[in-house]
Order: sequence, then structure tokens, then C-alpha cells
Amino acid sequence: MSDSWAERLSGPSLRKLGLGLALGAVGGAVANYFDVPLAWMLGALFFTMIARVGGAPIDVPIWVRAVFLILIGLFLGESFEGVRVGELMQWPISIAGALLYVPVAASIAYLYYRYLAREAKMTAICSSIPGGVIAVVVISGALGADERNVALAQSMRVAIVVCMAPLIAFGLLDYPSPDGTEYAVHALIALDDLAILLVAAFAAMWGMQKLNLPIPYMVGPLLASAGLRLAGVVEGVLPHQLVEVALVVTGSSIGTRFGGVTVKRLLSFGAVSFGGTMVLMMVSGAFALPAAALTGQDFLVALLAYAPGGVAEMSLIALAIDANPGFVAVHHLARIIFVLLAVPIFSAWILRRQARDGTSIHDQL
Repeated sequence: MSDSWAERLSGPSLRKLGLGLALGAVGGAVANYFDVPLAWMLGALFFTMIARVGGAPIDVPIWVRAVFLILIGLFLGESFEGVRVGELMQWPISIAGALLYVPVAASIAYLYYRYLAREAKMTAICSSIPGGVIAVVVISGALGADERNVALAQSMRVAIVVCMAPLIAFGLLDYPSPDGTEYAVHALIALDDLAILLVAAFAAMWGMQKLNLPIPYMVGPLLASAGLRLAGVVEGVLPHQLVEVALVVTGSSIGTRFGGVTVKRLLSFGAVSFGGTMVLMMVSGAFALPAAALTGQDFLVALLAYAPGGVAEMSLIALAIDANPGFVAVHHLARIIFVLLAVPIFSAWILRRQARDGTSIHDQL
């Protein structure tokens, strides 16, 4: 990400951004033509990833995606309009499972990365954490992990899970196809309701930023939209074309993170990341089974809630296939908050032991 707005809005940066979004839109359109599930995200992801590995001068930086996370949060909040109080009362049980999932899944994945993939100890630990991608990558460098491998493992895991989820939904679990459109037809939100929603969303976002809470650009609008809809204050949806734009930006942002990766390294580490993702997905399935039984949710909904992908990506997939995106988003947010709290505490403990004992980080584990 650029260091200043002058650099972000410079000619070269804008050209890279424009090319990245244009290529992502082409990829989304091609995938949509062939009726690929969640076409606008997956098409954008694959086209930009392949182009970036090939050296194309494209970039959709995190700050651009953050702007569209506001839109994603508003859309995800729409899913709470039909939530019943009885359902909300059952969620704390599965949310507790989502928190327990983090250390269990990370421990099992660590064994894979350490002893099968032969990664260094700290690199294996950081690669295994299922969530908080940016925080994990940043902290991994301070802990002595291979920041490059951690970034690739975390980024490729999201990409793999995003691709796997529709295949599981429409293939293994035989969910009905969205029939060429990813969104049900609802009445558009009225202008007065939209004004109330936007004011509440930006107020929530501002409050979260002041409190240094995670992902304020998405969580703030999501909470505002969900709260207003649960209370019956606002109703109606935003135009679905806006979601398609957000999907293109999200997919393109993931794809352009593969800059500087050679084809050989992408294939090699892709195989390693695929194996690690499969390990985590098996753990996710093991947690999803009892969670579905306890909450009354479909297995796919619970699986998306526990899947080791990003909160925005998994929630958007749930939105696209009408699989209770509110439930999915809440569980991912709980897990991310836990990770963002646990990882700094863990890293501080490791660094204190290093300073006290005068040993290297790798000797600590």
C-alpha cells in the first residue's frame, strides 16, 4: 500500500489500479458468461492473479478494497432483516465453537506445515493461523518467520477456499444454482431509509476506528445495517449491480497480491497451501457438524462460518447462494477478533522469552 495519498493518486498508481480493475471486470464478465458461481469475484481473482504472476503492471491495493468493504458491510447487514430472536439465542453456542476452532485448527495445521511441508517453526505457526491475514503477516516478520511464505500461505488459502466453497455447495451438497443471478429480487431501499442507514453506518464506522476495533470499514456498516433492520427501522436493498462491482474489486484485490511470485514458486507453494487448506477444511467440517445440529443451520452455512477464508469472501459466498450470510459473518468476525487479540499476546510472550533467555526465536519453540 502506498505511503501517502499523493503516491496513491499518482499517475503510475492510478494506471495500475485502472488496469487491475479493468482486467478483473473482464475476468468477471467471462466467468459470468459461463455461469460460474460467484462469477464476478472468481473471474476477477483468476484473471488478475495470472496476469500479476506474469508480470503485468496491475495493482488493486488494500485501501481501495477498504472503500468497497463499506458497501459489502451494508449488503451483509441486509441478511439480518429476517432473523428471528430464537435463532440469535442459539448463536453463542456456535460462536464459542468458532473461538475454540482457532487453537485446534492452528495446532493441527502447524503439524502439517512443520513436519510435512518442512517449514521453519515460526513460519509454520504463522502460516497455520486461520484468520487475521494482515495482522498475522505483519507480526510474522517480527517473530522471525519467513514473511513471504506466510503471506503466500494466508493469501492462497483465501483464494483456494473462495474457489472451493461454490464447488462444495453446487457439487458435493447439490445446492440449487442461482439461475444466472446471484441476488434475489427485492424492493429497493427508499431514499429516506438510505439516508438513515448511511448516517448510522458512518457513525458506527467512526466509533470503531476510535476504539481501534478490527475491520471498521465493513463491521461498522454491517452492525448499523443489521441493527436498523432487526429493529424494523429501515427495509429494502441496494441495487445488485453495486454488489457485482464490490465482487470485482474484492477478487481483483486478492489476485494482485501475487506480484513477484514466479510460476514455479506459485505451483510449488500452491500445492503446499492446498494441502494446508485441506487440513483446515477438514477441521472446519468437524466443527461444522455439531454447530449445524445445535443451531439448526444447514451444514453448508455452518461450514462457511468455520471455513478458513476471509470474512468478506465467505460472507459474500453465503450471500450469493442465500446461505444465511449474517450467521456466517458473525462467526468470522468473532474468530478474527480472537485472532487479533491472541496473536499480539502470543508474539509478545515469545519476544519476552527471547529477551530474557538471550536465545533466538527459533530456540523458543
